[in-house]
Amino acid sequence: MYTARPNKQSGNAMVYVLIVVALFAAITFVLSRQTDSTETDALSDERAEILASNIQQSAMSLKQSVEQMIWTGTNIDDLDFSTPDDGAAYDAGSLGDKVFHPAGGNVILPRILDAAINQTDTNPPARWYIGRFNNVDWTPTAANDVVLAAFQLNEAVCRRLNLRLVGDETIPALAGNANRLLITSSETAPDPGNINLTPVECADCEGVPAMCVSSTDTNGRTQYTFYSIVAAQ
Repeated sequence: MYTARPNKQSGNAMVYVLIVVALFAAITFVLSRQTDSTETDALSDERAEILASNIQQSAMSLKQSVEQMIWTGTNIDDLDFSTPDDGAAYDAGSLGDKVFHPAGGNVILPRILDAAINQTDTNPPARWYIGRFNNVDWTPTAANDVVLAAFQLNEAVCRRLNLRLVGDETIPALAGNANRLLITSSETAPDPGNINLTPVECADCEGVPAMCVSSTDTNGRTQYTFYSIVAAQ
């Protein structure tokens, strides 16, 4: 009786097929990982754009409301930025001058979304700040201007804001230890000296009504702040 012997060529061919299949699977896996990474990066950029747009729109909305108050008779120096968190002060005085009161500007400033924040210091915390804290050098007079600031933002959001506002994602750095320049009127430590915003503090800010800047806190950590000149005088 004749017994067929195994065909060595067929066996070898099967081995080659298995090798090709394994290689194909490996290549597919690598490509899928690269695709996933690309999609993740794209989503990250898209998210930064959405967050930057949210901050910009909030600032524009507040600016329009304040301009309306001034147009209808409120003096810039009389603008009151009390909020319900200020207790009795919120309902005291001239309600028509209060930006965040229903009888005044009736402004509701949305909170900064957590994803847009990179908080390195809780004193003061990351949030919106608004007031007549300082004079902006390139506005008409030496009187204090109304400035809105989003303090301690994420760097990617800061870059996206500048790309939207000035066409360049570069983030200007405030000179010296001026990290709280845009959110306080204090001339004591940790921010001694001139509290006005001048070309000395930020040469790239001159003439720019809204921008995101960086600064270094007392512990050497970088903080990012978006500012908007709400009312100049």
